[in-house]
Amino acid sequence: MPTASTAPAPRPNDRRGLDSLFFNAAETKRLFSLMNPVFVPGEGLVVEFISANPGEGVSTLARDFAMMASQYVDGDVLLIDFDWRRSDHHAFFQAMAQDDPSIAPGPPLTLAVDFNRLLRSSHRSEAEEPRKPPLTFHRLGDTALIVTRPTPGLTDTPRLVNQPDFWADLRRSVMLTVVDAPPAAYSFDGIVICGAMDAVILVLAAETSRVPVIVELHEKLMAQGAPVVGAILNKRRFYIPKWVYSFLSRV
Repeated sequence: MPTASTAPAPRPNDRRGLDSLFFNAAETKRLFSLMNPVFVPGEGLVVEFISANPGEGVSTLARDFAMMASQYVDGDVLLIDFDWRRSDHHAFFQAMAQDDPSIAPGPPLTLAVDFNRLLRSSHRSEAEEPRKPPLTFHRLGDTALIVTRPTPGLTDTPRLVNQPDFWADLRRSVMLTVVDAPPAAYSFDGIVICGAMDAVILVLAAETSRVPVIVELHEKLMAQGAPVVGAILNKRRFYIPKWVYSFLSRV
């Protein structure tokens, strides 16, 4: 991917409506510009965000990146949450829609790809498909952004399988797919699929992510052929140096 010096500033399209929801719009725009993704109709891209442990900010970063992309990409942007225990993104936008109904998640959509090809049940043989799709897809108002939600009543937690052909088919119908992968500490799913991504971004929490754990995750990703393009140091704090406190105490 181009360096920062060659990355042109992104230009927004006409579909806005999500501006007020960014956690950090300036940093997200900078990330989008640094990555400088080139979009070609019928040749969409897939970007995965992953961390070693929960609570490192992957979901917030993935959501902001998807919202930013939906304003600049001429086509649909799909935000997939593969943490089956929750539906943070759908719930987030549903809550925000109380103040702005124009971004409310709509009724379930039918995508042109079969997600059952990517999934297997943890309680069935690997050859069997889940009986029903574990995810539903919802467009936010008239924006370009589509978010996932675990299928209501889902009792059988699925697992992901390595299916590069699935992602190739998805690229033909969705311009950009942003994958919010579960933390590697309790799910291998993000590592299983990483080799089929166009870019993988590591998310690290400043001062809490342990170096050996980060190195281990990076090695696992590389072993699967993941195109790791960089890492984000999240939750940084800027401290007042101790010498400043010492100086102030003498004033």
